[in-house]
Amino acid sequence: MILMSKFIDRDVELEFLRNRYRSEKPELIILYGRRRIGKTYLLQKFLSEVGGLYLLAEESETILDDFSERLADYFDDPLLRENPLQTWRAFFTYLAGKSSKRLVVIIDEVQYIAKSHRDFLSVLQKYWDMHLSKTNIMLILCGSLVSFMEGILSAKSPIYGRRTGAWKVTEMDFFNVRDFHPLGTGEAIYVYSVFGGVPQYWADYNPKLDFWDNLRILLLSRGAKYYDEPKYLLKQELRDVSRYFSILRAIALGYNRFGQIADKARVEVNSLGKYLTVLEEMGYVGEEKPVIGKGRTIYKINDKFFNFWFRFVYSRKSEIEMGFDIVEDIKSSFNEYVGLVFEDIVKQFLIRLNREGKLPFRFTKIGRWWHKNEEIDLVALNEKEKKALFVEVKWKELNEGEAKRILKDLERKAELVNLEDWEKSYGVVAKHVKGKEKMREKGWPVWDLQDFKNIQK
Repeated sequence: MILMSKFIDRDVELEFLRNRYRSEKPELIILYGRRRIGKTYLLQKFLSEVGGLYLLAEESETILDDFSERLADYFDDPLLRENPLQTWRAFFTYLAGKSSKRLVVIIDEVQYIAKSHRDFLSVLQKYWDMHLSKTNIMLILCGSLVSFMEGILSAKSPIYGRRTGAWKVTEMDFFNVRDFHPLGTGEAIYVYSVFGGVPQYWADYNPKLDFWDNLRILLLSRGAKYYDEPKYLLKQELRDVSRYFSILRAIALGYNRFGQIADKARVEVNSLGKYLTVLEEMGYVGEEKPVIGKGRTIYKINDKFFNFWFRFVYSRKSEIEMGFDIVEDIKSSFNEYVGLVFEDIVKQFLIRLNREGKLPFRFTKIGRWWHKNEEIDLVALNEKEKKALFVEVKWKELNEGEAKRILKDLERKAELVNLEDWEKSYGVVAKHVKGKEKMREKGWPVWDLQDFKNIQK
C-alpha cells in the first residue's frame, strides 16, 4: 500500500481513528483484518498525523523487554532502559502514569502476546478498570488473526464491555484499488479478478510487465511469493487445513449448494456446517440468497485470490513443481472466470451511481436473483417506492442488436420475479456496447467500460 506516494483509500477508516482521537475520552479500540490488507500502513499514517507509540509484538518470549526498550526510547527514560518491565501489570501501570495528556499507543499483532502470555487480556481488563479508563490514553489493539480478534470482541472476552470502538479492515473495492497503477480498465479488471482488493498484492504487481508475466512471477512458479499463500493464511488460524482445502476447492469449481459441496469435498453433511461457519467467520466464504423472494442458499468464496488459487492453481501444483508453465491452461477458461468477477465489479459500479443519483431511482437493496433454471445477474430494488432495476452483465462486446435481445429476454425473466404493480427498468453492462448512446436516448440504461473511467471516487 506504499507503492504510490499518495494515501490510497482508507479515508473512512482514517476518519474513524481521527474522531476517536478527538473524543478527549479514554479509548480502547480493536482494529483487525486479514494479513496484507493494509492495517499497519493505516496505523502508521494515523500516527504520522497525531504522534504516538507503535509497538509490534512478535512470537518471542522477550516481548516485555522489547516493549520496555521502545518505551524507554519514546519517553527518554534511561531508568527503564536499565530496568525493563517484568510484568504486564507494570507495563499498564507505566502507561497510565504517562497518559495525563493524550497518548496514542498501538499494539500490533496482539494475538502473539495473548498466545504466549495468557494473562494479558485479563490484566488489561483489570488495569483498564482501575487506572487506564481514568486517563487520556488511546490504546489500539491490532491483529491479523481474524478468528482470534473476533473472540476479543465476544462476550466471553475479558475486555468485553471495555472497548470503545472496533473496526474490521476489509478489502478495497475495484474503483479504489485500481489507483495503484495506471492500467487500462480491462487489465485492471484482470488484476482484480486474481488479487481482489488486497493492497499488498497490488503493490507487488509490476505494471511494466504483461499481466500473465506478473502471474508467473507472483504465484504461478515454484518459490513465488504467493505460491502457497492460502495454505500460509489458513494454517495461521486452523490446525488441520485439509478439510477446509477440499471445501474451498469445491466451491471454487462451482459446487455452491450445501449438498453439492458435501459430495464434492467428501465431507459428512452433518459436519459441513461447522466448517463453513469457520470459513465464514474468517471472511473467506459467504452465504448468498436471492435478493427478493425465496430460493436456496448458495455459498461463494469472498476472497478473490482464494477463489482464483483454488480454481486454477491448487490442482496444478504438481505441474508447477516440475517446472511447467500452466498459463496456457488457465487462459482457456479465464474469460469465463473473469465474467463472474465482473458481476461483482458491476455491482460496485451501480452502488456508486446510486450514491451519485445517476440511476432511474435510488435503490436500497441490490443482489442476484435466481429460481430453478432462471437467473438475473443484478436486481436493484426500492421496496418502499416499488421500483426495480434489472441488469444483465456480459463480459464481452455487444452490438446494438445483441444488447436489445438481451434486454428483451431480461423483460421476460423479470416477470418471473413476481413484482406486480412495480415500476421496472432494464439495463445492460458489457465490455463495449456499440450504439450505446442511441439506446440511452430511448431510455435504456446501458453502460460499458468507458463509463467505468468516469466514475467518481
